[in-house]
Amino acid sequence: MAENRPETESTQPVRRQVAAHLIEATPALGGLMHWLLASPLLLFVAWAWVDLFAHFSPLPNYWLDALLGLVLMAGVVVLPLGVGAFWLATSFPGLFQHVGWDVQPLEPVREAEAYWVRYTYRSRQRAANTWGRAWLRAAQGWVYIEIAAIFAGAIAMIPLFFSVSEFGFGQ
Repeated sequence: MAENRPETESTQPVRRQVAAHLIEATPALGGLMHWLLASPLLLFVAWAWVDLFAHFSPLPNYWLDALLGLVLMAGVVVLPLGVGAFWLATSFPGLFQHVGWDVQPLEPVREAEAYWVRYTYRSRQRAANTWGRAWLRAAQGWVYIEIAAIFAGAIAMIPLFFSVSEFGFGQ
C-alpha cells in the first residue's frame, strides 16, 4: 500500500545558509589551557633555543645564558610566531571552521539543525590590540602550530614506515 505523502516532502535534512557575524573569541582563564596544550612543542623549542643560545653566547655561565635565552625567545619566537599563526588561521574562517571566532547568526538557528547550517560571514570584529590580547592570540596560535606539526608528522610517518619495514626493521 502506498503512503499518502506529498512528493515534495523529504526526510533528508536541508542544509540552509545563514548570514552571521564573526567576533574574535576570548579564551577562558587568560589562555591557560591553550598554553598547556602547546607546552610540549614550546618546551621542545625552548630546549633547542637555549642550547643554541648558550653555544653561541660569550657569557661563561650556562644558567645566565639559559635565562637570557628564554627571555629573548619569548619576544623573538613565541610572541611573533604565535600571533602570526593566529592571524593566518583566523584569516580563513571557512577553511579552518571559524577557529578563533565566535559565530553570531543573524537569524534563528534551531538546535536540531545546528550542524547542517552553513554560515556566510558578513563581517568580522576583532578585539582591541593590547599586550594582553597579543599573548592570548599567541597562545591560540601555538596550539594551531602544534596541531599542524602533529598532522605533518603523521603524514611524514607513512613513507617512513614503509621505508623502514622494507629494510627489515620491526619484523
